[in-house]
This record gives sequence, C-alpha cells and structure tokens, in this order.
Amino acid sequence: MMARKKKTNPFGKKVTRRDFMKNTAKATVTAAVVGTIGFPNVLRGAQPPEVVIGQIHPLSGFLGYLGNQLKNGCELAVQEINAAGGIKSLDGAKIKLLTADSEGKPDLSIPAVEKLDREGVVAVTGCLQSSVTIVATQVAEKQRVPFVVSVAVADKVTDRGFKYTFRIQPNAAQMGAQTVQYISEIAKQAGVPVKTIAYLHDNTAFGTSLSEHVVNNAPKHNMEVIARVPYSPRAADVSSEVGKIKAARSDLVMSTGYFADQVRAFRTMKGHRVNPKAFVGCGNGAFSDQNFIKELGKITEYVMDGNYQANPLSPLAKTMYANYDKLHGIKMAPSAIFAYEAIYVIADAVARAKSTDREAIRDALTKTNMADHVLPQGPIVFGANGQNENAQAAVTQVLNGKINVVWPAEYSQSKFVFPAPS
Repeated sequence: MMARKKKTNPFGKKVTRRDFMKNTAKATVTAAVVGTIGFPNVLRGAQPPEVVIGQIHPLSGFLGYLGNQLKNGCELAVQEINAAGGIKSLDGAKIKLLTADSEGKPDLSIPAVEKLDREGVVAVTGCLQSSVTIVATQVAEKQRVPFVVSVAVADKVTDRGFKYTFRIQPNAAQMGAQTVQYISEIAKQAGVPVKTIAYLHDNTAFGTSLSEHVVNNAPKHNMEVIARVPYSPRAADVSSEVGKIKAARSDLVMSTGYFADQVRAFRTMKGHRVNPKAFVGCGNGAFSDQNFIKELGKITEYVMDGNYQANPLSPLAKTMYANYDKLHGIKMAPSAIFAYEAIYVIADAVARAKSTDREAIRDALTKTNMADHVLPQGPIVFGANGQNENAQAAVTQVLNGKINVVWPAEYSQSKFVFPAPS
C-alpha cells in the first residue's frame, strides 16, 4: 500500500486526512452543516465565513434511491470535516452544504447550477447520471464554478476541454478496460478459459459508453462480446432482452444499469435459468450494493462487479464505513463513497487556496496531489482534462451474503470464487 504523505498547513502544524476524521464517531448530521437552496447564509458575528458547497443529485423520481445515497455521502464528509475543526487555513471555517434535486432530468440541472451560483457556492458536486452531469458541467463552465463530479462515467464529461470540471472516479474508458483486464486475470489465475461475453445494458449514456469500451477491449484479452443487448431502465419487463442473452450461451454475462432496473434484470435472468461461468457487472448500480442482496437473497451469491470502490484495507475507509453505518445502519454504497470523496477533494483545494475565491480554488484543484483518501489507487491527480489520472476500479464479489473486494490482489479482502458453482 502506498505510504500516505503528510501535508503542512500555513501555521506549521502537520495535517493529514486523519485529522479531518478524528473524533467524528460522536458527531451527528445537523442543520448546522446541511443547508437547503433558498435559505441565505446567516452572519455569525466574529466567526469565520462559511465555505458553501453545492450538491445536485436525483433525490426524487426513479433514481431517488441512488441519489439520496450520494447526498448521504456528501453530508457525512461535511460532518467529519466540520467536527475536526473545519478548514484550518481559513481559521476553522465550517462547510455548509446546499442541496438541489435534479429529479433525474438534465434540464433541471440548469436552474440548479444557476441557483447554487447565486447562493455563493465555492464549488458544486454531482450528478449521478452522465446525461445530467454533462449539462450541469456545461452551465458550471459558463458560470466559472468549479465542479467536482461525484458519479458520472461517460467519457464526454471530461473530454470537452473544460477548465472547471474535475472527476475522481474512473471514466468509461478506464472502467471498461480495467474490468475486462481484471476478469481476464481472475480467469487465468483460476485456470478457467473465458472466450465469450453477452452484455445486457441500459440504453442511456451510462450503459452504452461502458459496453462500447468492453467490446473494444475484450479482444485484447482473447475475449469477444457476441451479444450486446440494450434495454430501457424504465422498462417493467426485460424478458425478451434476457432471452437474447440466454440464447448467446456465453461464458460470461456482463451487465450495466442502475439499481432498480438491474434488480429486475438479474431476477429475470435467474428466472430464465441463464447460467454463465459468472455474472459480472461493469459499473453496475446494483451488484455492489448491499441492498441488492437484501432484495434478492441467495441468488446473488458469487455475483461480481467491476466498479468504483473504496480500498477496504485503508484505515480511512474503515472509519468512513463505520461512521456511515452508525448514521444509516447499512454499508456505504460505491456511489456514496465518491460523493463523500468529492467533498474532501473540494475541502483540500479550499485549504490549499486559503481562500473562498472560485478561481483560486479552481487553480488549486488543478494542482491536487492527494494521497490521503479512501480509494484503491495512488494519489488523486487531475490531468489537463480534469480526469483523475490514477483512477482505478476494483472487482467485488458477493460471498456469504457480503460484498467483498476480490481484485486487484493488493486491495482484496477475500479470495474470489470462479467460476460460480452451478
């Protein structure tokens, strides 16, 4: 594991990410740390100014379940930072979080960013869906508001030459290529040949972009996608699409989508007795979520997922998971992890900028080299396009009803089972 570098604040005291997380187990999320759009900042005498951050996620509508997970992740990070003393280089200024609901609709992200801009945010994070994030970041670029993406995988998000957009998670190119590579490595270590893939994916920019990269990368590992079947995430029945997947009789079945539609799709595949050597998600909104197991039970055993994840061996991640569990009574989902980390990246930039000026924060973001984080990778470093150059996915597997990281080996907490027993 990479050694964590210490950072020095302007007062000479050594400060690391662990300082942010100290004593947070006793803290609670209150109105003091979470704001709502439409409520102006309240002056508090001689106290240092607030650092206002905005978050835009689908808190209602068909993606409300996932959107509220990301909101929870943002709130946890704000709580931890404030409980640890706030932004030290700004005399302990506390973070205030303003919330906007996209309802999963790209057009609603436009007034959301504009409203947050007027409310004086130093930066914005969001938006879960690539389609919404693409629009929101375009508005943020026009308004010169730094935007640190929480979750959105489409390559286009950081491929437009924007100067104010930054993304921590793997993009579609990284995630698709890494998932194929990791599954190939697992199969080789298990001594099990894998040649063919059937891919069931939602027909949005999310599923389409990931599946394209899997198709392009599979031949590099002596594999081929022999069936690629899109479906609408709003479809109540995907039986005909699943029939095509079953007819392919492939070694692997790969799948991409959001939580609710992937629960439906997986239930349908098991009901149709689709029986590959392994079910493998790629950025799957369900396969790495503990509620997937709660919803479907034992049929989820051995399901794998190549996804953005926390490093389960990291002390920081263990503290994060423990704090989230105390607040919400469930394991923190991958999407919430990246919303959480986005707040820490913004706070780190504000601390180094020693300012709430957006241009200073944007410049600080370009110089990010953050080794104190919860992810299975080296330091968070943004390239010229704003993409995290060291972003790395991990493969999880459901084992004994728990979701464990099984690959890459240096981050694994359990030995994989491959192929899945019939």
